[in-house]
Amino acid sequence: MHSPPPLSVTDFRAELAGLMAAYDTRHVVVLALDGVNLSAARACWHSARTRLMRSVAPTTSSACWLSALSGLDVADHAVPGVVFSDPSGDGGLVNFLDHRGPDLTPVSDNVFSDAARLGRAPLAVLGDMEHYVCSWRDALLAHARPVTGHRFYTEHGTYRPRPAAEVAERIRTAIDETLARHGTRQPCLLWCYVEVDQHVHRSGYDDHTTEVLTALGEFAADLTTRDVLVVAHADHGLVPTRHDPALAGLLDDLGQRHGFAMGGAGRTRWLYPRRGSGPELAARVRGQLPDDIRVLSADELLRPGSPGRARVGDVLLVAEGEAFLTDPEYRYDHGSFAPEETDTPLSVWL
Repeated sequence: MHSPPPLSVTDFRAELAGLMAAYDTRHVVVLALDGVNLSAARACWHSARTRLMRSVAPTTSSACWLSALSGLDVADHAVPGVVFSDPSGDGGLVNFLDHRGPDLTPVSDNVFSDAARLGRAPLAVLGDMEHYVCSWRDALLAHARPVTGHRFYTEHGTYRPRPAAEVAERIRTAIDETLARHGTRQPCLLWCYVEVDQHVHRSGYDDHTTEVLTALGEFAADLTTRDVLVVAHADHGLVPTRHDPALAGLLDDLGQRHGFAMGGAGRTRWLYPRRGSGPELAARVRGQLPDDIRVLSADELLRPGSPGRARVGDVLLVAEGEAFLTDPEYRYDHGSFAPEETDTPLSVWL
């Protein structure tokens, strides 16, 4: 028997709409698990039907979640990573978590507007996204009724280590309480965001991650006995990464000498050279960087002339090894093209 072809995260919206239409009388709960790759999911969710769903590039939360919920590629929704050109066009750079304004993305409809169109109540447990007060979150969760007061891995924007059993119990409580409050008068779509990524950055896919995912699989199976359909999806995986101070110093020096700023997303960074000097800069940095850092033109990543392409620099640096730029506290990161980052699950418990 042949395996079904892989999906893209841009297919998630259509796949979810199909499930909501096919099971029109049942509540649908979606576990949105940041940082969970396909291997980790398959190892823990034996009772689910799981398919490969490939991330968009770069494999960063800002890009992938917006692609999943809107169905648009990065070139079209124009949120390519963490730091990129200011949407106002003033020539500066912004961090997507700090930007507030109507010009971030053209995204309008999403999975929540689909749910409303299909007669469902569109609910979103913000979870670990609660502290992200920005235009990106507004666009991502447009048309949803927000449910607040539940944190799993973060408090006030800071990672808080908790035992795996407590994390899983907090997720169960958030979903059970929301379903109970909503009642049975109308089927709902309940999307719940869990930033497992915060733990994996520091500890990888360890026993804690396995315990949380296993508990969520058991909870999903239990929900199906209550006539609830459960879906789990993710944005990207992570791979071993360590911060290289020598590389950071080299890029700082090159930036001062050649006059470029740097933006990017984890294991992919882009350089903003002077107008027309991209090929020359690419050649210069290629000759000075380690062999396991790939140098690309931005046109190879994003469609030339697209809104997303306009926000990234002309020269891209992509990590292919472990040594790169990251938070010194991190042991794992994402943003590049490794299969462990790009291959994520779309899991369904019927």
